[in-house]
Amino acid sequence: MPEPHHDRPLQGNEVKLRLLATSDLHMHLLAYDYHADAPNSGVGLARVASLIETARAEVPGAVLLDNGDFLQGTPLGDFAAAERPTGAPHPMIAAMNVLGYDAVGLGNHEFDYGLQVLEKALADARFPVISANALRQRGAQVSQDVPLVRPWIMLERKLTDAGGKTRDLRIGVLSVLPPQTTLWAGAQLESRLQTRCMIETARNHVPALRAAGANIVVMLAHCGPSSQPEEAGMEDALLPLARIDGVDALIAGHMHRLLPGADYAGLEGVDAETGRVCGKPAVMPGIGGSHLGVIDLTLRHGSAGWKVAESRAELRPIARRGMSGAQALVADHAPVVAAVAADHAATLESIRRPVGETAIALQSYTSFLGLCPVTHAINTAQAWYVRQALGDVSEPVLSAAAPFKAGGPSGVENYIDIPPGPLSHRDLSAIYPFPNAIRAIRITGAELRFWLERSASTFNMIRRDTPDQALLDPAFPAYDFDVISGLEWALDLSRPALAQTGGRVKDLTHNGEPVADDQRFIVATNSYRLGGAGLHAPLAGTAVVLSDPVSSREVLVRFLDSEGPLHGPVPRGWRFEGTEGCEALFETGPGVGKHLGALCQTCALTISPEGQSPDGFARLRVRF
Repeated sequence: MPEPHHDRPLQGNEVKLRLLATSDLHMHLLAYDYHADAPNSGVGLARVASLIETARAEVPGAVLLDNGDFLQGTPLGDFAAAERPTGAPHPMIAAMNVLGYDAVGLGNHEFDYGLQVLEKALADARFPVISANALRQRGAQVSQDVPLVRPWIMLERKLTDAGGKTRDLRIGVLSVLPPQTTLWAGAQLESRLQTRCMIETARNHVPALRAAGANIVVMLAHCGPSSQPEEAGMEDALLPLARIDGVDALIAGHMHRLLPGADYAGLEGVDAETGRVCGKPAVMPGIGGSHLGVIDLTLRHGSAGWKVAESRAELRPIARRGMSGAQALVADHAPVVAAVAADHAATLESIRRPVGETAIALQSYTSFLGLCPVTHAINTAQAWYVRQALGDVSEPVLSAAAPFKAGGPSGVENYIDIPPGPLSHRDLSAIYPFPNAIRAIRITGAELRFWLERSASTFNMIRRDTPDQALLDPAFPAYDFDVISGLEWALDLSRPALAQTGGRVKDLTHNGEPVADDQRFIVATNSYRLGGAGLHAPLAGTAVVLSDPVSSREVLVRFLDSEGPLHGPVPRGWRFEGTEGCEALFETGPGVGKHLGALCQTCALTISPEGQSPDGFARLRVRF
């Protein structure tokens, strides 16, 4: 394994190779929040570009890579997919061309708008796009797969060693993405894409890269690490990928977290402080261009060729986060700003169009405490649409939705806060930021209960006489916390999540009557939720009774057009149980203050402010 980097002078037969990495840009090209329609210094490739320029100047011959999920995530991405003028280059591709990326890997969200949109965007790329396990056709074995794009690329650099000698270096770059991509984006792909296990794929391609002459192999792994044991087809496969012989460095992503950093502290196999996975240097540079990943490799040439003698991994932030938001640490890179200026202006014009009204405040600060106007709005529209589409059905029609923007790795700006009044398309984009399609399924009361049990695993087990315990598991994403309208239930947080015997979900009722295990319901949901991966995998086998191509966001548009303003009251739905007399700490957005009165009145909680977290979140003490 390579030693940590000590900034010592190079020896005569050594060279320094610098890898620069972005990941999960999610169409954040400028320092702008389209959902708030306001500048945001915490995001933007235009800001990362300034860090790239500096890092390149420090070490000649640096390699610039992106690890995927770059085409979707903001209204600018929606505009580029649907409204971009014919012949105009995609704004993200235009920006990457300006920066001279050496290679770009595909992530799962590249397929959200369908294969035709993806291929149209990539047609203008002046850099290689790679993915070893995104396939047009899967063969009987890896060597017989027909890839969508090239599986890997061989880059060449001429580097000068300490003795002044020019050295030729061949750098193999391999990219893999979660095989669940075909499930998550299935509605858009129409069976035109196949995938293979990342681990199996890499174990076959890394030796091929070495045989083709690669001196160094870099893995673009669109995944994160996990404590789960190795399993074929697993989503969080970074540790098994790092253990593959012949891999020298890894660029991670998909999870929107930071490595090096505290996010993975204590996880076996990961040195979170130095950024090493199974002893190899690795970076995960956040989301939206929040950080630039930098890996420095000291390469030593010997009788067996080039070997990594020392390494160092670091993240360089574009902003400092605090209670008042993100404070810029770097300025915009003018060429990137110019490359996307026209698309940015057109996107602003598009999202500012009026679309309806709301009679209630729509906010996600309190979504995990029992009051969530955002899921109320989505569920109201989804249930309405499904009833209209299916007509008379004998089963009750319910709806499931999650508060997509409710904190997490995206920071204190990642909340919804829309006052009563007019709504624009940007508001609906904030409420529903993903291009999912409407679905409806028929399930039993027992399946409903298990669905809610899995959502309830967002909460930590709350113990009596334990001070300052966190209410939420920080590893649980907000987009998996489904609330199902039309039901009422209690959550017993004195029990562990997903316990083998007994559960957290108690007193589940519909219209005041207990829900029987064999009772039938129709539930409105979305195409992603039925993808069959991750938290909600059991839903993949349910009977689909509605599969429309209409997007979930368009469902909101149609509801507002037909039914008028969104109204309250916002139902409580669920309540805490088994934690009476306990207390826990809950972190949320700084704008929560004006909503605490309604929360305490609706949910019978006692809440007091406890200052702010180091990341700028408002910290509340919740007494049950």
